[in-house]
Amino acid sequence: MDPRLNAFRPDLADERLRDRVEAKRYVAGHDAIVTAGLAPVRRGPSLDAPLGTFYHYGEPVRVFESGADYAWCQSQFDCYVGYVEARHIAIGPAPVPTHFVASMGSYRYAEPDLRSPVIDFLPRHSAVAVAESRIITRGTEYARLASEGFVPLRCLSSGRPNSTDFVTAAERYLGCPYLWGGKSFLGIDCSGLVQNAFRDLGVTVLRDTDMQRGFIGSGVTIASIAELERGDLIYIPGHVLIYAGDGAVIHADGGSMMVRRDDLAALMRDRNLRLSDFTIRRDPTASRA
Repeated sequence: MDPRLNAFRPDLADERLRDRVEAKRYVAGHDAIVTAGLAPVRRGPSLDAPLGTFYHYGEPVRVFESGADYAWCQSQFDCYVGYVEARHIAIGPAPVPTHFVASMGSYRYAEPDLRSPVIDFLPRHSAVAVAESRIITRGTEYARLASEGFVPLRCLSSGRPNSTDFVTAAERYLGCPYLWGGKSFLGIDCSGLVQNAFRDLGVTVLRDTDMQRGFIGSGVTIASIAELERGDLIYIPGHVLIYAGDGAVIHADGGSMMVRRDDLAALMRDRNLRLSDFTIRRDPTASRA
């Protein structure tokens, strides 16, 4: 059982796992909401613990243990388990979302004014509850959030943001900096790019490359690059690339530290890769153009 996707430790476990794992104590947990734009999720309750992923603003989580500094949580979006700073979540009922961040991200301001102090950055897909709109400053309309702060109304939509197809969704992140564990415009890794691109299609996939490799679509075997289809996922050890068609791939590259488009044949030569190194996953949703 993967501890990244199931909340269990020798001393404490999710009540739903009572018949599957042994622990000294089982708890049902409490519903909570993420209140930080980007909340780092770590393997342990320390800033020195390895980073696994990020929870984003408005993301519902289940809290199994909460202390003064850290809370042990599980995302209700992609089931990822880890420790987040307690100040980044609010336990209890959350305002019902009315809008979503539909741009690549939006800053949250202390006042309805772009010159006012910035409270936070809310990434694409962040769920927000708008308490008041039509607040106009120098021609820009702002929305006041039920929690705190103001965001430009044009960065929001009443429906979840979407893209026309999987590759187009991934292309939105071209040029973004690489960040291990990241999945926002401010920093993203290879599997985070895949997860975000699928999210634009209304599809939730697992977070890490090893999880995705055995979960998304079906496996295919090819004899040449020409047999790849737009939207195919190419997994090599520790990395994933998105086939964009015409011999090109898009990926969050840890070598150049950015999301980039590369010629696949040239990349294979540079990295001494062969087709036999590839695990290819094909999903009908991703392949549509």
